[in-house]
Amino acid sequence: MHGPVTDDERTAEERRLHYERWQWGGRLPSERLRAVRGSNVLGLLTFDSDLVHALDAAGFDVQRSVALLAARRACETAGLATVPWVAGALTALTEGHPLPPPFDDAARMWEALRSTPLAPGPPVRGAIPPERPPYFPPTPAGWAWIPVSGPEDDGAKHYELGRLPESRPPAVSDDKLSAAGADIGHVPAFVTPAALTHPARTPQVRGPISQPHFALPAVLAAADPSPLKAALDAVSHALETYGEHYPELLEEIRSFCADRSAGEADPSLRHP
Repeated sequence: MHGPVTDDERTAEERRLHYERWQWGGRLPSERLRAVRGSNVLGLLTFDSDLVHALDAAGFDVQRSVALLAARRACETAGLATVPWVAGALTALTEGHPLPPPFDDAARMWEALRSTPLAPGPPVRGAIPPERPPYFPPTPAGWAWIPVSGPEDDGAKHYELGRLPESRPPAVSDDKLSAAGADIGHVPAFVTPAALTHPARTPQVRGPISQPHFALPAVLAAADPSPLKAALDAVSHALETYGEHYPELLEEIRSFCADRSAGEADPSLRHP
């Protein structure tokens, strides 16, 4: 039988939730989102956390429609939508039928792609997520992270835990704060680290991608039995298919999701 929750356990849980809230774009994930971690939801989070939560809040019909739209857009941008065996799969998705061959066997699907002559399109570089602010652990009451100059101009950003003017004594002792190391991964749960270093970010560069190789997984993803997982993964694969042009896709998906969700909430907005 588990005893009462200790202060250390409570603080550790608060720190875990604090990080999780940052990871998920400023809000905690629902149990549904936690349950689909086997999908690429964490990857999609780095591009658009608001869309992830919007898809989670949408109804099953909206999620399924988003998955189909993402798969279709992926195939269109990859030059596959008019290929007969791909068009047949998109039709099956639209009608709610199982995917036809060669989508029932991954090896056959990739062989079909290798055997299909495709007109080369303009080169497209891979998608790179936007930068986001670094994570700062929670501070004791009356304390804040203060930027300081580093010993070398290496581009890294250094911070120390400093007490705010006229603040009360910290919730933990100065001895504990001084003993905490800079590596937050090795600091006990009940201690806030006294210093942090965020290394300089190396700009990401991705070369040209093969769009068809990202588009076909979007079709497979859209057929997943779970509408939420289908939507998340189909959008993720479609995003990678668009590559550097991914903002165009996300803008359309956001608008589509908002319009369809509004229609579900207000029957008067539904088309006959």
